[in-house]
Amino acid sequence: MKKRTIITVCSLLLAMAAHAIDIIEEARTALARQGFEDIRIKMTGSTVYACLEPTAWRGTFRGAGVAVEEICRLFPDATAIELAITEYKSPQVAVHVRKADDALASPLTSHPSPLTPHLSVSVDYETIAILKVLGASPSSNSSTGRFDLTVYPMVSIDNHRLDVLCEYIVSIAPSVQTTLWPGSRLTLMPVFPIATNVWHEKPDGYIRIGVAALQQELHITDRFRAVVSGGFFMGNQLGGDVLLRYRLGKSFTLGAQASLLGDAYVDDDGYHFEKIDRLSALARISYYHTPTQLEAGLTGGRFVYGDYGARLDITRHFGEYAIGIFGILTGGEHNAGFHFAIPLGGKRQMRKGAVRLMLPEYFDWEYNMVSYHEYADQKMGRQVETRPDVNHSAHYWQAAYVEQYLKHFLQTK
Repeated sequence: MKKRTIITVCSLLLAMAAHAIDIIEEARTALARQGFEDIRIKMTGSTVYACLEPTAWRGTFRGAGVAVEEICRLFPDATAIELAITEYKSPQVAVHVRKADDALASPLTSHPSPLTPHLSVSVDYETIAILKVLGASPSSNSSTGRFDLTVYPMVSIDNHRLDVLCEYIVSIAPSVQTTLWPGSRLTLMPVFPIATNVWHEKPDGYIRIGVAALQQELHITDRFRAVVSGGFFMGNQLGGDVLLRYRLGKSFTLGAQASLLGDAYVDDDGYHFEKIDRLSALARISYYHTPTQLEAGLTGGRFVYGDYGARLDITRHFGEYAIGIFGILTGGEHNAGFHFAIPLGGKRQMRKGAVRLMLPEYFDWEYNMVSYHEYADQKMGRQVETRPDVNHSAHYWQAAYVEQYLKHFLQTK
């Protein structure tokens, strides 16, 4: 009798384990179909732990919202979700979800959908605890060995001359990007001018290297990150750059950036590489104000070409849209203008094979009020741009912003 009981219990335990494995495999398959990569998932008690990369989804909150919906559907009995969102295999934010029957939960919306019932959602940077629980859980749908081919439009208009209406350069820049290992990003981007009236007057009128650089993010702690970049950068720059970020909280970020650069430009005689000896050092602070969706950023120090000054940006976010104004005071000169970033590609651009041909996620542009005489000749107020796809919407991982628009995304479903 005792032996029969032991056999029965063991059989039940094996059946339960097999069922749990089947659910996990189903979850991996379902999330991969949605376009997620580097998927790791595990259920402990009534809590689902997951780590994934929303490669196919535009922006920093939309993929998290789709993942929460899908996990709620796949694990209807789970009372909590602990989700780490990665970018280039490096964790960026942690999403914490509790269902309404949890004592800590409060309703996210008074009209919940079947997939997202009353939920309490918060976002922070505490990803290490989630990764520790996942441990050596197998990863599926790897992003390794996959490439993104993106064609960026580039438009430059300068109206300081009296003999022509304006100087203009319209270019296309096909970019190939891939992740070689966790935290890395390799970018290769030539630039081809297709319409311009300054062919032989400015380096930007020539076919040239736009970006040929390797970037590596170091996940030192949940709140402290370092990004190291080297190679050819935007603006005909060659050298290295180090960016440090420390997250004081969901809304505040402190930063410091140092670069050592030299000019690398092309003319009728070919490429010219100047000595890499220009040191730039900048301090940064940014704040996201949730009630107004305003992002304020202050940058100060020594800019790329040796001038000392400060720049203030005020940006209003409208979900994935961002529009802002800025002012610069440097070297006794001043400048001001506006910038914007608007969605360009689809909300989801799937990567089904080794190469994904895609539109840029955003089109961004900046207008400078002053672009001539001493300000232009001495190249004042310039900052290093290590990649072509960084703006106030793309790669914007401020937790308060992600949390606000993630909640809005789930509410409107």
